[in-house]
Amino acid sequence: PMQTCWRSDKVDFCEINKRNAGMQRSTISMFAQLVQLMGGKIEFHNLVNKYQSDKGAKGLTTWSQFIAMLFCQLTGADSLREISDGLYSSLGKLSHIGATAVCRSTLSYANSKRPYKLYEDFYYVLLEKFRHEIQGRLGNKFTKPVFSLDSTTISLCLRLFEWAQHRRRKGGIKLHTLLNNDTSLPEVIVETTAKTSDIKGAKGILENIPPGSIVVMDRGYNDYSLFKRLTDKGVVFVTRLKDNAQHTPLRQGLIKADPDGCRGLYEMKFTGAKAKLHCSETNFRVVQWLDKETNRWFEFLTNSQELSATEVADLYKERWQIELFFKRIKQNLVIKTFVGTTENAVMTQI
Repeated sequence: PMQTCWRSDKVDFCEINKRNAGMQRSTISMFAQLVQLMGGKIEFHNLVNKYQSDKGAKGLTTWSQFIAMLFCQLTGADSLREISDGLYSSLGKLSHIGATAVCRSTLSYANSKRPYKLYEDFYYVLLEKFRHEIQGRLGNKFTKPVFSLDSTTISLCLRLFEWAQHRRRKGGIKLHTLLNNDTSLPEVIVETTAKTSDIKGAKGILENIPPGSIVVMDRGYNDYSLFKRLTDKGVVFVTRLKDNAQHTPLRQGLIKADPDGCRGLYEMKFTGAKAKLHCSETNFRVVQWLDKETNRWFEFLTNSQELSATEVADLYKERWQIELFFKRIKQNLVIKTFVGTTENAVMTQI
């Protein structure tokens, strides 16, 4: 349509019309595009109804809180004031994603009171949503799904985070993680205080391990009750055998030894008092493997009666995927500072 342009002494109305037309044609921000590609807004609101997190909320919705914490991470903000100022400076761009800016006191209150379990469940929603796009990107060479089990510790200042007491003068939390080696993403993460042992943390993950899969873990998870629960569930595990483990002599259970003397496959049973309570009737296999590069012998333990010595050794090499995952998290998804000191606020940010 034709625009009538006229000038006054102080205002150029033709120029104003051009600016308004340009604003209507302008693209949305990169941040808004990332949020739109993520999708899952319907599922998010279903979780809001499940946890009743918007009940009694007069200003800040849970969705706006979620957008604020995403903004905090992606921009590297290290304080509530920086988050608030950044959101207010991009106020118009937030309308594309249905969110509003928030003052720092309101965001602080929401982080400390609204249950972080909502965001944990939303992660699982997004994992299922994009699973078909990321499945098989690492080229899993095993017919069964392979998972790696391990934990990592996040140190915290004990004076600020009194609930996360680890030692006398040190605080921290521990994230027990079950990593899908085929996607290089966690299937489940369980948060505990740092003084919780790996074995206790692993027991909260067992129900999420599907039968018929393979779990690889280090020697920190040598526990006979854990071995029994995994075996009864039909899950194959591969781990390192402890040096002080009591078992039948390996030479009596020799199955196969390679002529070059670099590897051997044995069958054995545990004979210790604690082992008899859980694994007295279970046959295990031990693989002795010589690493020629370091000239070190390794002993791998498994409950599988089908895997060969080479497959067991290759599976334990797959455990390194979870170490690489922790490295990527700590290098790339850096949390400079926690913007809240309560446990709920910390877990919301994580």
